[in-house]
Order: sequence, then C-alpha cells, then structure tokens
Amino acid sequence: MRLFRDAGLFQDYFMSKRLIVATGLFLLGVFIWLPGSQVIELIITNEEVVLGRYSRGHFGALLLFTLILWIAASVTFYMRNKPCAETVFALLLIYFSTGLSAFVLVVGSGLLNKPRYVEQAVSGVDADTGIVLSGVIRHRPPQERFELEQEDVPEQLRSYPDAPAGYPPFSLVLTTDANGFRNQQSLDKYDMLAVGDSFVAGSHVSDEQVWVDQLRQQTGKSIYNLGVSGSNPLVYLNNFITLGRKLQPRTVLVMLYEGNDFRDAPPLPKAGSAAITAKPVDKTASISFLAKASPVTAGLRRLTGEVLAKIGSNNPVSGYAETVGFMPVAIESPAGKQYYSFDPKRLRYLVESSEQQFSVSADWKNVRDVLEQFVELSRKDGFRLVFVYAPSAPHVVMPLVQDKIPAQQLLNFSRFKQKDLNLDPEIYKQQVMARLDSQENVWRNWCRESGVECLSTTVALRQAAAAGVQVYYTYDQHWTPEGNTVTAKLLTDYLVSGNDTYAPL
Repeated sequence: MRLFRDAGLFQDYFMSKRLIVATGLFLLGVFIWLPGSQVIELIITNEEVVLGRYSRGHFGALLLFTLILWIAASVTFYMRNKPCAETVFALLLIYFSTGLSAFVLVVGSGLLNKPRYVEQAVSGVDADTGIVLSGVIRHRPPQERFELEQEDVPEQLRSYPDAPAGYPPFSLVLTTDANGFRNQQSLDKYDMLAVGDSFVAGSHVSDEQVWVDQLRQQTGKSIYNLGVSGSNPLVYLNNFITLGRKLQPRTVLVMLYEGNDFRDAPPLPKAGSAAITAKPVDKTASISFLAKASPVTAGLRRLTGEVLAKIGSNNPVSGYAETVGFMPVAIESPAGKQYYSFDPKRLRYLVESSEQQFSVSADWKNVRDVLEQFVELSRKDGFRLVFVYAPSAPHVVMPLVQDKIPAQQLLNFSRFKQKDLNLDPEIYKQQVMARLDSQENVWRNWCRESGVECLSTTVALRQAAAAGVQVYYTYDQHWTPEGNTVTAKLLTDYLVSGNDTYAPL
C-alpha cells in the first residue's frame, strides 16, 4: 500500500514538473517579443517594419520560435502522463511533418510563377568577333504590354516621420518588342542603339518618356533600346554581340550607372576555343527561386506589408530627428522644394574608395575590360561609340545640400551600413564631399587616355535639380520623366550640335 502511495506521489511530482516546464515554455514564447528591432535603421535602409517595431526577418524568427515553444508547451502539458521518450517523439514528429508540409507547399506552388525576365547562358568564343562570352543575355518576355500607375511614395508604410510628398502620380505604358526590349519600332537596321540597365530601359516612366525615345523624337533618327533592368556591363556586351550588332547601328551609346555597374562587376572570361553557345537559364529549378516566387510567400508578404505593417506605422520614431533628421534631403529653389532620399549603401559605396583606390580596384578593372571590348568592336564595325555616365542620386544631390546636413547626422547615416566607421564627424563629411567624384574621375581619365567619346550627365542633372526640376524620384533611385528629358536633351546637343559642354576634357 505504501508502495502505491509513494508511486502516486512521484507521479504527482512528475506531473507538476511537466506543468512548470509547459508554463515556462509558454511564457518564454511571450517574453521573446519584448526586445524590438532598430526602427530608425529599418526606416533609413528602407526595410519593412512589422507591428511598428520588428524587421521582417526578426518578426519571422519570433513567430517561428513562438510556435515551436507553444507547441512544445502544449504537447508537454497534454502528454504529462506519458513517458518522456514518447513526448519527445511526438514533438519531433509534429515539427518534421509540419516543416515538410510547409516546404512542399511553398516550393511546389512556386512552379506556378512566370519569371519577369528571360535569361540565356552564353559561353565560348563568338566566331565573328573572337570575343569570349560568359554569363547571360537578358531581356523581358517579348510582346508584353502593361498599363500601370506610377506613385512616388515610400516603399514601406513605416517610413520617415512626416514623409513629404514625392513626384506626382501618373499613368504609364510599358511595352516590349519581339526581342523582349522596350521599342515601338521594328526595323532591320537602326541609326543608333543604346545599351545599359534600367536607366536605359526606362524604369518607372512611360514608353514615350524614356530618354532613348525622346532622343529619337528630337533627332529624327531611328534608335534601338537594348536596355534591360537588373543587368551589368558583361550583360551589356553579351546582348550587344548576340543581338545589337545585327541591327548595324551607326552610333552606339553605352550607359554606365555608377550605382551598381561597378559594384561586384563580373570579370571577362579568359580566351578559349569553344564555339559560342546559348541555352536557357532555368532559374525556376532552384529552391530559392521557387520559394520567392511562391504565391504562399507572396501572400505572407502581403499580410506583413499591407496588414501587419499598418499596425504602429504612425507611432513616433524616438530619436529620429536628433540621429538622422536630414533625410529625405530638401533642395530649395524658386520653384519650391524637391525631396530626395537614398539608402546609406548608395552613399557608402560612392565614397568608400578614394580615386586612387578605385582606379586599382577589381570593380573598375572588370568594367574597364568590358568597355575596351566595346572600343574594339567599334573599330571593327565602324560605328561611332559614345560612353554615357549616369550618376547615382547622392552624387547629384549632396553638393546642393551639404551645408544643410549636420556632420554628426551624416556620420550616423553612414554607420547604418558601415558599423565600424570611426571618424570625426567633420572630417568624415569633408571626406564624403571630396570623394563624390572619385568613380567618375577614374572613368573620365580612362576616356582621355583611350581617346574615346564620353559624356557625363552629372552636371546637367545637378543644374536642373538646383533649378527646381525633380530629376530623380523622391523614394526611388530612378530618373523621373524630367530626368529622362535632361539626359535626352544633353545627348541631342552632343550628337547633333556638337555641344560637348559636359564631356571630359
């Protein structure tokens, strides 16, 4: 009898221990939500803020761990009369089956997505030019037409306190030709051809507002737009050799965007003997692509971005004004105020290297090698080659507002992407202003040494901005319709009138 009584006491003790563990796991799932993310940093780096206090990654991790803890708490409580081994097995089974089901659902549903861009891998030697190609050729799906509404608003709901209005909204049309590029004419030959990334393709403007089409209208010359978003100088070369040369242009414009064309630019391949080949790149076969493309993932993003991000989005941002209150920066002119914002990474990359450091960097060498291939092609084919420089927004804007940005706030701003930045604020501000032109100057020096035609849009865009023209969107890195107009007029003056005011000396 005593044995049974002792056994019962032991069981009660064991059950009470299980109850304590279950309660502790449940409370831990609550307490982990107390620390929030760095909201100011999320705002400045343009990342989503969930529930007014968490980054998307932080929120997702908290949600996952909370589910794990609460499931463990529930199983521990409801199986308090079962052996520990059976409880652990039940937990593992639940976690495994749930994880496997979620994986199959997310990855499997990603097969339903249609890629926004088409890519084909290229490799080997082009038989006609002798140039070794690698990487991909890239374009949008052919024969597309979209009617869209362009709104210049912060990408995230929890954004800058009292965020100013951006560029006025307008309707735009985006069409692609049979090759998947943004052209309204279909000819066998063209007078001119422009190659580059989204600044050539014309992101966030209508077909007729893209500077390439404005240049066509102003010069009366046919011009083919070989620009495609998300590409790099190596893709420019691949697209030109595989498609552009067939159009036999008499003038070729190659635009470089300093915001990302120099960053991690892939190197040219070494000479080989294999013939050039092109085959589709099946990105849809990768797990990461399928996961991102999944309607489930898209639905979760909409849930966080359109529902959960609204909660607390208007809460005061403690310490924002003192920490980095200058962003978005305002340019004042007789035409009023125009506002510009940009991510710390764009400014950091622009000024992290001196002119000397950038001139010997792999980033510049890789791009220079591609430019030299274009020079060789121009000599072989006999077309006029003009390199065009497109600056990033901080390059254009910073000299116009430098007196209005407190040095300490500028240093704080940059530290969001460079944590180990330890300089006197005034010294850092001087360094920033001194290095704004570093990348462009290296490019200019190469132009002079190589004897090639080069045209920079930096000064023209800056003069227009100073006069009150909104040349970049407030909350996006790309040119507005007016920014495209400034570029088109500059190129028209240079190509037709011989006005080389902004060309390198």
